[in-house]
Amino acid sequence: MMTVNALVRRHWLNLGLLGLAGGLAALALFEPGRERPVEAPTLMDLAPARVERIRVERPGQEALAFERREGRWWMTAPGSGPANPVLVDSIPQLAAARCRLRYAVTGLDPKQLHLDPPRLRLWLNDQEIRFGATTPTDGQRYLQVGATIHICTDSLYPLLTSSAASFLTPSIQFPPPNARSGD
Repeated sequence: MMTVNALVRRHWLNLGLLGLAGGLAALALFEPGRERPVEAPTLMDLAPARVERIRVERPGQEALAFERREGRWWMTAPGSGPANPVLVDSIPQLAAARCRLRYAVTGLDPKQLHLDPPRLRLWLNDQEIRFGATTPTDGQRYLQVGATIHICTDSLYPLLTSSAASFLTPSIQFPPPNARSGD
């Protein structure tokens, strides 16, 4: 049978091991001596909510133009009418994209990256984004903003090259009230 003294020692031993495990967990969590990675800056110094005009130049296709009217997007070219918010609301979000890799234009050949001439040009208000080729390894896209080339996730290019008519809000046609199905 254990004595009270042995139980107290075992209790202190367990508390000591618990403290040691907690200290090691804290050390692993905080990793002293290792710098935290700096968050990549946004693609543009423009908040998506401040975008009022969108223009897209697509070689070989009709140009697209949208403007915000009373909080809703309207297509102004090539057609005119309310724009599909599911599609258009994602476009201004590109301004806030965080792309880990970026390089000065002077260090790269824009022609080789298909940025001169670009595959697509997008203006958010009056700020231009040039879309180039995709990277051969992971399919990210080269984007040029001013004198900087960014390598970003390619989420908008397929949308921006789709049919212009798809950007208009579909109209819902209801049958006349007296119409019966099957007649």
